[in-house]
Formats: sequence, structure tokens, C-alpha cells
Amino acid sequence: MELVLLGVECPDERAFGGSLGAAAGAQRFWRAVTATLLDAGPGRCRVTTVHPETDANAILAALQQAAGREGRLLLVYLAGQLAWDQRRRRPVVVVAGSLRESATRRGLPCDWVTSAMAHGAAAESLLVLDLAAEPEAWPEIPQWVRTLPAAVHAWGRVARYEPSRRGRTPPPALAGTLAQTLGGLLEAGLPGAPAVLDPFTLHPALTASDPDAAPSEPSPQSAVHWVEPPERSRLLLRNRSVLRGLLSGGKTTVRRGFVPPGY
Repeated sequence: MELVLLGVECPDERAFGGSLGAAAGAQRFWRAVTATLLDAGPGRCRVTTVHPETDANAILAALQQAAGREGRLLLVYLAGQLAWDQRRRRPVVVVAGSLRESATRRGLPCDWVTSAMAHGAAAESLLVLDLAAEPEAWPEIPQWVRTLPAAVHAWGRVARYEPSRRGRTPPPALAGTLAQTLGGLLEAGLPGAPAVLDPFTLHPALTASDPDAAPSEPSPQSAVHWVEPPERSRLLLRNRSVLRGLLSGGKTTVRRGFVPPGY
């Protein structure tokens, strides 16, 4: 499996404060997935990372290299803040050093990400969204998801972000929220769920834990939109609650799953 972690932040522009937390989200997602991956072990999961302040071209190059390797699954975690490119009608992930007027010109177009995945060599491509979106990009997200390449499946959370006015308490950083929730669920396990979890099985638990989730199309008043995953995926994770139940007698030592080295 190829795991690509794209946690992109723009820390110096207040309008893009929704991107803060993307790097931490990438680390949480990596730990959650690799620690419970059903076939985890040396050589089974190759991980590609980028620095949170990397420019768009370097991010694309890293993704294309990972996508070009054959495997059963290409899993791309994308966290950051979306701006809307009005001229090209597409969302763009804001990168470090961007200003409001340069965000779409300097940023990483989401089309680049999905195109690289669609032309990859993996048997399945799954894009995990853990994003904030500026008000202009927010209502466009459902249509963009519907127009993804057929070879690319999407799953995740997009939150509406609007920076606070000066003097007011800044809104919370929104990128990386999915990874935090997912990590907690996988650590605790899902009682009553199968021993092997996939995104479709996990999705109801994730949305249930999100009080701001929008059940359908986002509106200007909505706070969060969830993208439902495919019904079947090659991303298979262990349900730790089943293991704990089997070993509830207390005499057997529970060995944790593979824990990868530092991020």
C-alpha cells in the first residue's frame, strides 16, 4: 500500500487559518492507519510525506512518484484550506506564503491531485479529505466531488471556515479534525462492529461524533460536509474492541499492532 500524507499549511495569512492543524492531522492519520492496518508490517505500507510548507510543484512531484508505484491501494490524505479559483472553476489547496490575491495562483489545484491519482498504477485510489474551505469554495464542494475521475474514490470532511474579525476570538483550526476523530475511534475500537473495519463501516461512527455535520448538501448556514466513502475498499483496519473482547479473561497479554517509527 502507498500512503501519501499531504498536510499543507499557510501560517502567515489570517484568512487561511483554517489550514492550521493540517500537519498534525497528517501525523495522526498516519499513526491511526498504520497502527491498525490489517496487513501492517515492514514493506507492506510505504509512506510519502511532504513538509507542511512545501510548494505546489514539489507536492505534486512527491504524489506522482508514489502514484507511479504498483500496489493494491493508493491512499492519499489531503489536509489544508481550500480557496476557489473562479476563472478555472476549481478548488485549490492554499500553500505557505500565499496571500489572498495569490492563493489560487500559488496553490495546489485539487485537479492535479486527482489526476495524478487517476493515472497511477495502484488497483484502487482513495482520497481522504480533511479540509477547511473559504466561503467562496464551500458551496462548490459537492459538485466538485461529483466530477472526480471515475478511478478516484473520495471520503472525508470539509468544514466551512471564515476568519474572525480583529479583536474577536479566532475560530478553531479545522483541518485535521477527521484524523483526530478517526484516531480516537480506532484506538478504542467499535463494539459490535466486525473484526475488520473499512471506511464504509467507520463512516457512521465518524459522522455521529461530529455535531456540526451536514447530512446532505451544504448550505451557507452549514458548518461541515461529509463525503461518503465507497461501499468496498481495500483499506482494511483491525477493530481493537473485538480483540479486547476475546481476551477479556485477563490472563493473555495483548500485543499491539505494528507501530511505525517517528513522523
